[in-house]
Amino acid sequence: MRVGFMGPPLRRCRGHRGAVTGDETRSGSRVELGGSVTPVLRTAFDVSSYTREARGKADVDVDAIIGAATASTGPTARQLAELRRDLDFLHQLESSALTETRTMYSAWTVNEARITAFIATWLWERHWWADALHQLSQTLAAADQRKDGALRTVSTPRPPRPAAALRRVYVQRALPVVGAGWTWLAGEKVTAGHMARMAIQEGSLQAAVRALLPRTVTLPEVHRVLTELIARRSRALSFFRLEAIARITRSPGEAIVARLVLTVGGDPLRPAGQWVDDEVAALTSIFRHPADRSALRAARYEITRLLPGPDLHRAPPPATKHRTITSPAFPRNGSPRGF
Repeated sequence: MRVGFMGPPLRRCRGHRGAVTGDETRSGSRVELGGSVTPVLRTAFDVSSYTREARGKADVDVDAIIGAATASTGPTARQLAELRRDLDFLHQLESSALTETRTMYSAWTVNEARITAFIATWLWERHWWADALHQLSQTLAAADQRKDGALRTVSTPRPPRPAAALRRVYVQRALPVVGAGWTWLAGEKVTAGHMARMAIQEGSLQAAVRALLPRTVTLPEVHRVLTELIARRSRALSFFRLEAIARITRSPGEAIVARLVLTVGGDPLRPAGQWVDDEVAALTSIFRHPADRSALRAARYEITRLLPGPDLHRAPPPATKHRTITSPAFPRNGSPRGF
């Protein structure tokens, strides 16, 4: 049962009598402060339906996960530890939605009523997707302790590069002022960049969760929850892709600004381009197979193929035999290398 969720507020559109909601009768133009009229982009995505049909908390059967994880046919201690690390990493990315929204809402994008109505619901959904990943990780940790009496960890204490530290300072101190300034100068064109970034991020997260499925064959409940999250994300991914492609292909100026946003915004698999702990090991572990890395590249190429200039971000390289720094419970071998 969903508690506390409200649909989009009533809006009054120029040229209509009475209040209207959603997409059904909304006017196709925007009246600016100076009296000029500009068109409003509307894709085939039904925002009103999305806000009504969004689902809340995902059910997780804790007992079923613990039972499968502690069974003799369950995953090994190392497999559990690596899966928990990867789930924790994805949980951090899912939880970054508010950071991404702050960037969008400090620019022209906040003027797009359809986008703000969608994002209000999407934020709510991302919260519950992150919650589901956190529940899975915590339950696997409890199973590991119950199975062997100790919680094993896999960690790679690699400090961020100086550029990553500078990026964090920029995001925390300068972005609210500098970012808002140049994006307002870019005007409506910057929305194409924001939609492009979110389309890549949602597609990349979709590919990441899908890449975990083969590793959960012996954990049916974990597999079921991840499959449900993939299905739930499909609508959000569709919205961002439709919006991004429609805007990018509408004018060369929007395509150029979209490329600029992707370049200065940092890797979409980082919250506002900021370094995430264990990202090197987690990304290489998640995308360990060629097909998974191809899916990650495809999620990005779906958008970047329409943009001018080179794409500066690369997918993780293939995993090889490498050294791991672990807790005393683990021998030092077999963890993903960095890139």
